[in-house]
Amino acid sequence: MTPEEFVRNFYLERKTLVDLYLSADNETDVSKLIGDLQLDKEKTERLRQILNGTLRDAFYTTLLGLDGEAQIGERQETYKIEDENGNELTGGEIESYAWEYFHNNKFEFDNSGADFIATLSYKTTEQGGRKTAAKTGYRPHVKFDFDEMQTSGQQTFIDRELVFPGDTVEAEIKILSVDHFANRLTEKMQFEFREGATVIGTGIIKRIINDKLKKASR
Repeated sequence: MTPEEFVRNFYLERKTLVDLYLSADNETDVSKLIGDLQLDKEKTERLRQILNGTLRDAFYTTLLGLDGEAQIGERQETYKIEDENGNELTGGEIESYAWEYFHNNKFEFDNSGADFIATLSYKTTEQGGRKTAAKTGYRPHVKFDFDEMQTSGQQTFIDRELVFPGDTVEAEIKILSVDHFANRLTEKMQFEFREGATVIGTGIIKRIINDKLKKASR
């Protein structure tokens, strides 16, 4: 096992635990307690956010602690962890991989079929945004400032199933007109997403996955 595989397994375990806790068919103590609350869709989604954030912080801090970069309890020291074949996992690499997986969307970047990852800010209903929640897979139109053309842009939410008016979320975006926007996009570029002429929210490109879309650097 490599340090990266070690960190990736922690990242995947976090996702597995959240799905397990929120599953209506699961019989763990935590899932039973959540089921007893009889939460509606919005409160269940808020709980998903809480669980994801709590487990992210716990796993990330633990990984940094094992690499000597954070406290575990009241102690900060360097630990030595080896896999069953005697390969050392600690020693500095865990910290950088933990940041990439837990804060920079490395798993999604490496495994996604989308074109880029973006931070999306949905307008509130009072601001003219949606009146209901958007479900992951939602396909509004995307509009960049530099071009009048709009293109369909599927949003696959990261660590979310639903996004409500006024929410901010990270999402994988897959656009329809890749050829039209080839070599024209950059990270930190802003865009709007719309339903017809109505602007539902704005986005900022965080990471470009599809190299065809990247604007060549000068």
